[in-house]
Amino acid sequence: MKKLFTIFLVAVLALSLAACSDTTAGSGEGSEVDVSRIRLVIGSTSTGGDTYQNADTISRYLEDPLGTNIKVDAVGAVRAFQELGKAKNDGSTVMFFHDMAYLGVEYGSIQENNKLENWTIGPVVSTNPGNAFLAKGDAPYDTMAESAEWLKNNPDETITVAIESGGVSEITFDGYYLWVKEKYGTEVSDRIKAYVTGSQEDKNQALWDGNADIINGSIGGNNEYTKDGVEDDIKMKFLGITAGKRVEGYDIPTFAEQGITVNGKEFVFDKEFFFLMPKDVEEDFASKLDKAVAEVEENPDYAKDLGKNAYITNYVPAEEAKDYLREKRATFQNIIKNAPELDKITN
Repeated sequence: MKKLFTIFLVAVLALSLAACSDTTAGSGEGSEVDVSRIRLVIGSTSTGGDTYQNADTISRYLEDPLGTNIKVDAVGAVRAFQELGKAKNDGSTVMFFHDMAYLGVEYGSIQENNKLENWTIGPVVSTNPGNAFLAKGDAPYDTMAESAEWLKNNPDETITVAIESGGVSEITFDGYYLWVKEKYGTEVSDRIKAYVTGSQEDKNQALWDGNADIINGSIGGNNEYTKDGVEDDIKMKFLGITAGKRVEGYDIPTFAEQGITVNGKEFVFDKEFFFLMPKDVEEDFASKLDKAVAEVEENPDYAKDLGKNAYITNYVPAEEAKDYLREKRATFQNIIKNAPELDKITN
């Protein structure tokens, strides 16, 4: 009897272990990943900016289809690449960032060894179409195009633009600067200055302190300062967005609508967010992440949550994202090549 009971216990234990194995390790065909917790490092130290907001939103919706927990860690661009470089290949640490991931390498603010070719590129998940430029509410111009015309008509004046170097701020500033140079000549463009600073809060403060006349910002991050009732000393107004289309619900013209072009082509820049993984990441993990993102992108609640900050869904499957981002990078390399050196135009 004792022998039969022992055999029974062994059988029960074997069945339990098998069931446990199916749940935690995954079969390779299911949706669950092989790690119980994913650390998602992002290229920003701010927990109030668009990178964190987009990372937090996609993470919350990915936890169920992936069967894991995801912790967003706002460590900044340099640290995020360092963490990705020493991460295991099981997907327990991945990165989430936007176009600065490759623009920073092109501008030299991010080391060359972090170029796109040295990582596994995951899916593109969303867009911030609200990348914008703003001025104080009482500025003598209402659009970026008008600011250039105002400079032309006021030869003793200058305009200082607050930007963050090596990323989206700089590429969109460069587009504006090169257009002014092409259209009005250096007698006007030489009076455009850069005020290089850091976070959105720093750029806002530069405007309020009078250190900048125009700042790079976003609908999601700056709209509250443009509303009726805001005190005059912190009141802002939008001068334009760089996206290809207007953002629904906001009366803000695009750069293209204002006639801003570079080399004869409309200047359009859509700020997009995507995943990066270790170069040797397990194919099974990368595939599950891509499938889970595809599932989330079909969820109307996800789109609704993004829309609260004027962000929109934008799924580019991982298989296409590699070529897509490399081609986008090539498009802006010519602008970077011809752009002014910031240290020569910095106030």
